[in-house]
Formats: sequence, structure tokens, C-alpha cells
Amino acid sequence: MQLKLELRSPEAIKKIIQASGHDVRIWAISGNDPLLAGEAADALRAQFKSQGIIERQVEVPDRSFDWKGWLAASGTGSLFSEQRLMDLRLPTGKPGIEGSKSIQAWCARPPADVTLLVSLPRADKAMLGSSWFNALDEAGVVIMVPDLYRSDLPNWISQRLRSAGLSATPDAIAWLCDQCEGNLMAAHQEILKMALHHEQKDQALDLDDVRQLITDVARFSPFLFSEAVLTGDAARAVRILRGLQAEAAPLPLVLWSLAEDLRMLARTEQLTSQGRSADAAIREARIPRPKERLIAARLRKGAANKTWRALRQTAEVDTIAKGLKNDDPWVALERLAIEFA
Repeated sequence: MQLKLELRSPEAIKKIIQASGHDVRIWAISGNDPLLAGEAADALRAQFKSQGIIERQVEVPDRSFDWKGWLAASGTGSLFSEQRLMDLRLPTGKPGIEGSKSIQAWCARPPADVTLLVSLPRADKAMLGSSWFNALDEAGVVIMVPDLYRSDLPNWISQRLRSAGLSATPDAIAWLCDQCEGNLMAAHQEILKMALHHEQKDQALDLDDVRQLITDVARFSPFLFSEAVLTGDAARAVRILRGLQAEAAPLPLVLWSLAEDLRMLARTEQLTSQGRSADAAIREARIPRPKERLIAARLRKGAANKTWRALRQTAEVDTIAKGLKNDDPWVALERLAIEFA
């Protein structure tokens, strides 16, 4: 059973456990952000501990991992406690052939005295279609940790500030979003730091307070640049792009991410021009779930001519990057982002 984690609710994990039942012995957490996925796993482990599951065994399989031994050990009783937690972490989301067979065997006959917790990256199409993932889904609960969009960041930061006993003015929160975008772990740490150093808890932090207490911890990915371009936020797109350039991010990856999103948008725009509704076009174009909201928002703007022009510009940037045209590809990408907005 797949359940989406509600990031706005501090009691989300408890609600999921209550809805699933306390007898579930197989759990999985799937998400890319280390803070959000890590906090979900911590909350689950805390719930297990409250149920008397104290002993924990952590495994991070590599190529030489003994899957058969791992499976056999699960059926061996513990000398120290009646219940155990098997904490299995798969950073790549690819257990291999032996791992796949072992996970399926576990799910087919789960040990009565062992709870399994599997930590996974965000489930892509290949993972969702795998036999071992479907076995986890059928035998237990898979908690899907969603990505946090830029538009969700102000509410998330406000919630974190309230949890730390703080509040901030809207302009201070907006500045915090710019400084911490793409790095939620650092944002969390900075909020904890502000809670330690800001003594007047009853007064909202203003922009000057926040600037004195925080450092610029933003870290950008090529996918954030594409998101900013499609939302039409030129200032943010340029800021992200310059950050990527300063961090020596690979230009081909930045360009590929943008071109892929633009092609998805072009397909859906073509389908809507043929009479499909936005929802039907998104389904027919097979837009990945994490991109649906972004594409739907852009469809409402109805500017298909801009999409095709931007696609032609990505081809031009590719030509510049290969040295076939005299220009700066990073500057050309900035022009594309500004014109598309």
C-alpha cells in the first residue's frame, strides 16, 4: 500500500501508522531529500521504539553483500529482545537480482518477530515496475515522501519556525527561501541556530534579524533551473543558473533537464490544441507525477509558441556548447529563461 506523506502535518507518520494498523511488519520510505526522508524514518523508528522494538540492525548492501545470509538471519531469534527492527538502506534503489529475490522472499513469509524498514530514493518508473518493489507494496506500507516545490517553501519554513518557537515577517521568510532553496537540511540547521541566538521569542524576526543570523546555504540542481524556467520566474531561474555555473555544474545536464521538460510541455500543449482537457493531455502525454503540477500550471498560461521557441533555443545552446557557434552558452541560457518568462 502506497501512502503519500503530508509534509505540512507534524503528526503525519503517527496518522499513517494509525491508518495502517499496528500489526504492519514491512515498511518502506521512498524520497530523495535527505532531511524529509530521514525525518520520516526517524519518526517511524520512534514509533517502533514506543511499541517495544528496541534492538535494531542496520544494513547498507554493496556488491559483495550476502543477501542469502541476510534472509537467513531474519529467521533467527534474538537473544536480547522479543522484537527486532531490520533497517535496510538502498541508496541506489537497485538491490540487484539476489537482493530482489531476497526481498520478495521476505515479503512472502515475513518473520513474526522482525519489523523491516527499507529506505529508498524516490521511486522512478523502473522501481515502480520492479517485482521487489511491488512485493513491498503488497505486503506492507510504502511511504512516498514528495519533493518540496519552491512554491511550498514559504509554508514549510513558517512551519519550521513555529516548531522552533519563532515567527518571521513575510519579507524575511521570502529571503530565507532564496538563501536555503535546494538545501532543506541546511535550512533546518539555520532555523535551529536562529532559535538559539534570537532571545526575544515573542517578536517576529524581520529581514535585518535574519540576515545577521543566517548564511547563504542555497545549493541548486539542474532540475531546479528547469522548474524555475517553466514557472516563468526569470529572476529565480537566472539566480539558480549562476549558482550552477559557480559550482561548475555540468552544462549538458542542465540543458538536457530543461529540454526534457520543454518537450513534455510541448506534447501536452499539442494535445490540448486538439481538444483534450489539461488532465487528459497530461495523462496521454505520460507526464511523470512529480512534473504534473508544473506542467498543468504552465498549460493554463496558453503560450505554446513560446515553448517551441524555447526548444529551438536549447538546440542553439547545444550548438554553442559544442563550439560550433561563438557565444557563451550560460548567457544564452539566461536569455532563454528571460524570454520564456
